[in-house]
Amino acid sequence: MSLLDNLDGFDQRGSVVLTRSECLALMDAPAGGRVGRIGMEMAGMPAVLPLNYVLHGDDIVLRVGPGSILGVAAHGPVVAFEVDGTIDGYGREEPEEAWSVLVRGHVSVVRDPVLLDELAASGLTPLVPEAGEVYLLVRTERVTGRRFHFGALARYAMAAAPRDDGHHGRGEESP
Repeated sequence: MSLLDNLDGFDQRGSVVLTRSECLALMDAPAGGRVGRIGMEMAGMPAVLPLNYVLHGDDIVLRVGPGSILGVAAHGPVVAFEVDGTIDGYGREEPEEAWSVLVRGHVSVVRDPVLLDELAASGLTPLVPEAGEVYLLVRTERVTGRRFHFGALARYAMAAAPRDDGHHGRGEESP
């Protein structure tokens, strides 16, 4: 047992354990949505797909065209939905903190006309434009999340990593 095992609000790695309300607040996306990843079983194999989303209350709304995800969702399976982000580095070039939220719940096709009108007003657009307009709702049955500081090694690696222009981060020479 480590010293961190006795600290309320921290996990064994020193990450801050987030409450359900903190997780949902971090996930709350502006009109038009944010990108997350849905994990589910498709044809007997695990699949993870990126999708735009918005929150509707505590539930996640996805907008998709016809296709394989729609067929999976029509049966109401249990899915996982993950969103990650960073927290402003307080004026620094790189963020100092990151967060990750994992939602588990059942997904279903939205058929209620009143709810469909509400969701259409959200401005959510599919990540990949497809013909059709289908909304899926993921019930947030279990929500967990962590917030953590980037370690010194991670900050060093980001600073030393080559950028698209071939130079290294922060104008530093490579080691």
